[in-house]
Amino acid sequence: MKYARFIAAFLVYAIIDIAWNLSPPVRGMYENFYESSGHDSLLDQFGRPLDELGGAVLLAALVFFLLIGLANSVLAIEPALREGSLLKAARNSFIFGCAAYATYVVPIYMMTRTWPGALVPIDILIGGALSLITSTAITCVSLRLRRRHG
Repeated sequence: MKYARFIAAFLVYAIIDIAWNLSPPVRGMYENFYESSGHDSLLDQFGRPLDELGGAVLLAALVFFLLIGLANSVLAIEPALREGSLLKAARNSFIFGCAAYATYVVPIYMMTRTWPGALVPIDILIGGALSLITSTAITCVSLRLRRRHG
């Protein structure tokens, strides 16, 4: 059953992350932040069209989603199921997601002159929210199945 929850975490996270990043309101938000910061050159390098993504980029994305799914499973879903606590899944996954995104966005901000500073807390909170949605949804379903099947 752990493997099924890991696969579910991988799939749920990948789907909501991709949907989030491809949605027109989100793409518009990022474009507005870059334009208002006076730096639009990063847009030329960031967010390549899907037809330009090579195998290495797709492999990197797959590894990212696998690791995020694994971490949500090990650090949030399984501990929450052991305790029967949806709140534990929500708390652990939010903290993990924030930490995971902070480890990429803060160094990028520090090293990339064109990264808009306002995106740092936004990206960190997005990471927390995506993990929270993933882990709480899977934990909720798992707890209901457990109660139903005794």
